[in-house]
Amino acid sequence: MELPSYTRRFWERVIEWVRPGRTPFRTHDGVFNLMTDSVLIASDFSGDLPAAVTAWLETTLAGKITRKERFVSRREGWLVDLDCADKRSLHGFLRLERFANGEMKQPACQVRRETAVTAALHARGIPVPAVYAHSEELQATLFERVPGRDNIHELEDAHQQSEIAKDFMRHLAWLHSLSVRDLDLPELPLPVSAEEYALAGIDELEQTYASSVAVPDPLALLTFHWLRRNIPAPPTRPVLVQGDTGPGNFVYVGDQVSAILDWECAHFGDPMEDLGHLYSRAFFHPWGEMTGLIEAYTACASQSLDKEKLHFYRVASFAKAALGSTVAVNHFGVEGPLPMMIFFSIAGERGLAQSLADALHVEVGRAALPEPEQGVPRSLRLPTEEISDHIVDNELLPELRTSYLRDRATQLRELARYQARREQHLSAVVAQELEELRVFSKGPVSTIQDGLEQLNARIEAWDEASIGDIARYLSRRAQRAEALALPLAGRYSNLVLSPI
Repeated sequence: MELPSYTRRFWERVIEWVRPGRTPFRTHDGVFNLMTDSVLIASDFSGDLPAAVTAWLETTLAGKITRKERFVSRREGWLVDLDCADKRSLHGFLRLERFANGEMKQPACQVRRETAVTAALHARGIPVPAVYAHSEELQATLFERVPGRDNIHELEDAHQQSEIAKDFMRHLAWLHSLSVRDLDLPELPLPVSAEEYALAGIDELEQTYASSVAVPDPLALLTFHWLRRNIPAPPTRPVLVQGDTGPGNFVYVGDQVSAILDWECAHFGDPMEDLGHLYSRAFFHPWGEMTGLIEAYTACASQSLDKEKLHFYRVASFAKAALGSTVAVNHFGVEGPLPMMIFFSIAGERGLAQSLADALHVEVGRAALPEPEQGVPRSLRLPTEEISDHIVDNELLPELRTSYLRDRATQLRELARYQARREQHLSAVVAQELEELRVFSKGPVSTIQDGLEQLNARIEAWDEASIGDIARYLSRRAQRAEALALPLAGRYSNLVLSPI
């Protein structure tokens, strides 16, 4: 659909606050900003599949594509159906990697790793999709589209939800029982030290995070320091961990898991790492009481639970979820799922801060978003969020036919609402942050940037006596940021961290 010029001009104005380049979207005024260099609607990814991918699929599978529909997700995926010459009808899910401008990427290993691991597990009877076709050149794989739903967190039937979750825990215990040497996955290295087990993915995260931000956020700095100071003992034997396991990454039919999905983060490691991931996944996709599910796992796996180690891996998992989302936001072009990833980063940082405080045995109270300054006149007669609601609901959505484009239009509305809320609370948030940062400062603090830099210096010095107070402040700060970002939350509002 060709947008009217006045609609384009409106959205260009709506997104004028965004910042170009690889800069942090958390700004030094203590609130959040977006980064991009164009309007979201100018997306190559809303178009068709690359011709090379289409030709490869039809040639390799000797068939004709009858359906190709962009799937709404963090990583690019497509629903692809083919009628094959041998009379088979294939219903597939396509993963591929490419540059934001629509050209194919150089191999980034995610699709390659996911394909190898999925094929190996399928051969062992683990419920995962079959691999229909893989192209190393195109970094694309067509997986079987297994019947099922992924919305366990939306189920109203508590008994069904519990049965599905317990079935998943049994499958996870089965996965962890497999001998890593029998899986024939030479591309996955075996850890040889406690550090290699504990910090799997953390070194890379720290490097990519540092390259994506101008100044490290104090929460990230505290997290990386704490993780390196609290390396747990290695497991008695390595297992294959999914690396991002739990609700949202499997589908079910009835009360049983039909397929476990998304193996791009799989590696050999400590089984407690996957249990840590369950907490960050359940934070965004609640699926029942975690204590009982952990007990179901330990009963099937015939092993005891090390709570201190679980605290470590819960912090590590939230670091990957939250800070990894920050990296993704600063890496994505305008075609990326920015509103969703921004909220994952912001809300994930609240989960990270709370997990870190729990691991430090520090109690943190609830922190409310300060009330906005009263009596500030609006520059526009109509609020921007009211204008955006009208354009999206009455002009865009009625004309858009695919779920992907309808979702993109909804994202535009969420961005406008977020910006309006941000502007409404800006001065009050800055005043609150300055007041709290002065507690940690030896010199004057006139800006948020001054305060954060002095706080970073305190963290680098690692004064045990002040770490607890720093963790409390960072948790309050994260709570305020999450409250500010509620317009981006969608179905992810009212998130609760399950206790260990």
